[in-house]
Amino acid sequence: MKSQNDGYDAIRAAYKPTLTSAQVAELLDLNPRTVLTMAGDGRLPARRLPDSRKFIFILEEIIDLLKSSHVEHHAEAS
Repeated sequence: MKSQNDGYDAIRAAYKPTLTSAQVAELLDLNPRTVLTMAGDGRLPARRLPDSRKFIFILEEIIDLLKSSHVEHHAEAS
């Protein structure tokens, strides 16, 4: 896999291109039930398998979400 130099190479190396709800929960430090709720209401990008209640997640879409939600930490002025 070619490096994208965006700081997420370690995540790409640790996970396959498609993720389960349990893997997304681990990655985002959330409860698996929360991941399912967020996927169901559209807060997390997910796809539902045909004729199934199961969600699948695309790793690059989760990384894009992390990038767009990145909050810079600024040290307080003394």
